[in-house]
Formats: sequence, structure tokens, C-alpha cells
Amino acid sequence: MFKRLFLFATVVLSVAFAVELRRDDKWPPPEVVAIVQPMRITCEAKTGVTDEAIRQFSDGEIHEDPALKCYMDCLFKEAGVVDEKGELHLEKMVTHIEKLDEEIQMIAINMGRKCLKPQGENQCERAFWYHKCWKTADPKHYFLI
Repeated sequence: MFKRLFLFATVVLSVAFAVELRRDDKWPPPEVVAIVQPMRITCEAKTGVTDEAIRQFSDGEIHEDPALKCYMDCLFKEAGVVDEKGELHLEKMVTHIEKLDEEIQMIAINMGRKCLKPQGENQCERAFWYHKCWKTADPKHYFLI
């Protein structure tokens, strides 16, 4: 009896917490995809991350992958949103976000407002922390290219 009740509760909770990702012709925003695509190619080559690892993190579960973590850091560097120490500089990121339409700006700002104190022993770990925080804050809109 307990096993059945546990299984039922697990299924109910999984369904209750399942989030439908926003994936349509406007999301992820095509203009962002176009900007990031060349960076993706560069960072995939530099880090050895797989397309599957990127896709799984973006549209699936959060998972630990050293190449993926350094891929995320590489994207920050290629986008020019890091400071002189190589750390994500939020003001630099905001200048890029401000160039996008208002809907995207609001989603990005809301996604990131609780993600201000990164943790991790190195830049790859801290880049991963940001992405994990953003994905957790708004799994519906989060995407990784």
C-alpha cells in the first residue's frame, strides 16, 4: 500500500511541478539566436561540449558537465560581458539586454534579479551557477544556445 501511495504522490508532484517550456517562432528570440550562434560555434570548439549536453540543460534537467560549465563561461567572454578579471559583469549584460524588445528585457530582468551572488571556485563554476539560477528562476523562458 505504501509503495502505491508513494508512487502516486511522486507522479502527482512531477506533473504539478512540470513546466511547459516556451518554444515557438518567437521564443527563443530569433534575434538572440542569430547573435549567439557564432559564439556557440567558437565555444563548442574551445570547450568540447556536445550539442546534446547543451540541449539537455536548456530543455531538460540541470546536470553537471565540466565542458558545459566552461562553455557557459566561454559564452560570457565571447559576448564581452565579463570584467577585467573574467567575471560576469551584470552592467555589461544589461547594455546588451536593453537593445532587445521590451518583452525580452522584462523576462531577462525578472529571471536574473535573484541571481546576483554567484558561487563557485572558478569562472566555469560561477558561469554554471548563473545559468542554473536563471533556469530555476524561470524554467519556462530559460534557454541555452
